[in-house]
Amino acid sequence: MSLLKTASMIVVLTLVGRLLGFFRSVYVSNLYGTGMEADAFNIAATIPLTLFLVIPGAINAVLIPTMRGLMEKEQRTDVLYHKMLGIILGVFGTVALLGVVFAHEIAGMFGLTGAKLDLTAEMLQWMWPSAVFIGLTGLWSSMCNAHQHFFTPTLGTVANGAIVIGSIYVLVPLYGPTGLAIATSLGYLAAMITMLPTLRRFGYQHRLSFSYKKDEALAGMGERVIPILIGAVVAQATTFLERGFAESVGTGVISALANANQIVQMPMAIFVGAFTLPLFPLLATHVKRGEMGEMKHILQKGLAYLFILLIPVTVGLSLYAEPIIRLAFERGAFDEQSVALTAWALPFYALGLYALAARDLLTRAFYALENTRTPVTIGVVGIGVYVAANWLLIPSLEHGGIALAQAVSAFSQALLLFLLLWRAVGTPVKSSFLWTMARTILSCGIMAAGILLLDPMLSQLALWLYLILGIGIGMLLYSASLVLMREPLVAELLQKVLKRVTPSRGQS
Repeated sequence: MSLLKTASMIVVLTLVGRLLGFFRSVYVSNLYGTGMEADAFNIAATIPLTLFLVIPGAINAVLIPTMRGLMEKEQRTDVLYHKMLGIILGVFGTVALLGVVFAHEIAGMFGLTGAKLDLTAEMLQWMWPSAVFIGLTGLWSSMCNAHQHFFTPTLGTVANGAIVIGSIYVLVPLYGPTGLAIATSLGYLAAMITMLPTLRRFGYQHRLSFSYKKDEALAGMGERVIPILIGAVVAQATTFLERGFAESVGTGVISALANANQIVQMPMAIFVGAFTLPLFPLLATHVKRGEMGEMKHILQKGLAYLFILLIPVTVGLSLYAEPIIRLAFERGAFDEQSVALTAWALPFYALGLYALAARDLLTRAFYALENTRTPVTIGVVGIGVYVAANWLLIPSLEHGGIALAQAVSAFSQALLLFLLLWRAVGTPVKSSFLWTMARTILSCGIMAAGILLLDPMLSQLALWLYLILGIGIGMLLYSASLVLMREPLVAELLQKVLKRVTPSRGQS
């Protein structure tokens, strides 16, 4: 499957999965607004969500280069899988057990007290078993990706969202807010189970092996996994710090930030997943073969596509922050104050979209080079920048400063990673990348001008129609501008699309 087809498939499936997750957030907001129950759930859900963001990526980063190396040498891969299965079950089974036992103490680390502390701890006890499901999801998705198979791992996000929504409607009326936690764990279980048929098709049997001595492949992975895990945890540390900063600002801020971040994470997950997932095995393969020119070409194309896709999203989210929040969440307990709190954070989060995407892709480039320490170091620097930015911005921007601090931290990390990669492999991008950036920015300016010019007229329409027309016109202006400026990546994309829809010569 070509990169474009793979990316398109990932985009569609991730979009469906994220939409399902979004509907879950809408349902929670409808029930609890930005009240205590919503805050408790968003705090408790931080832990399995962080594991889901950290663990699969960390396993992916160490296992795929090793698997690709074994495949290049035509060596068996099932022996390594059996050993990894034993490690994953042992480690995450222990983590889940400790999490259940010490749930109250863990909830207290967020500065909670009273009823919110008790409710958060109860939710955590139901969510901690997800650690085992997430660990196996990380292992099985990495095995699939190593075989250049991306469909079922991505389909897992759809299964997750569908099961969560269905379970919420059944369990919340029976168990109240705790039903949200139970549904969350069932969703991670569904994401895991989805990959079993694919693993069977690749011939893997689920046996446990504990023969770890004198295994060079496992030893090499062990040397890299600790820095990768530290780096992944560091990258997600801002999520936990954010909860602490938000709790100090006031009640409802945690939920407002979570809802705004839910909107921003949708394009982030869709487009970043579409390019980092299929590109990483390619980067690792070219590095293994010593084809550094090809590796840098793929990296530039990924960075360029992300820029073209995410910069207009940033502009759109900034211009339409309030109407998007109103249309998405304003119902039930989610009142005018909740709209104002959430809409204030959304544009600041949106400013960091491309930086977060570039940071993740550049990190994968270092992992392909089997350099796991540099991303860790840069991640630590990013935490320092995040804390300092919060200290400077919260007094004037309140919780908007918390969202903006994330963008500032992401930009600092992406820039440092880019410069260090330049020093390691030479210029990562060519001058054509700068021209793509210039065309994109100019096209975004044209798009924004057109939206603002038409806004007085469109704003008189119903909210849903106002957003559809405004966003649609903006997309047309942006796309037309790139086509008229002859952006090569857009021309390449259009050519491939036309080739697919136009019958070949000689065919009726």
